[in-house]
Amino acid sequence: MEPQFWLDRWTKSEIEFHKSDANPLLVKYFAELALPKGSRVFVPLCGRTLDIPWLLSEGYRVAGAELSSSPSSNCSWSSG
Repeated sequence: MEPQFWLDRWTKSEIEFHKSDANPLLVKYFAELALPKGSRVFVPLCGRTLDIPWLLSEGYRVAGAELSSSPSSNCSWSSG
């Protein structure tokens, strides 16, 4: 897909891909990575995902990147 596709989705608020909870597969299998608490986790194209607050609550440091500036300016989570 082209970047403009995603930029248009954000502009039109067509973001039904965002869920109300962290990704259940992430929650179920993340521990299998055996990362020490405090490890940095990169979340690409993160948008407003609830995966980030879940990772923070589990004791990880999170770096996210997003193509559009819209989602990051409207996030309701923070690292404190």
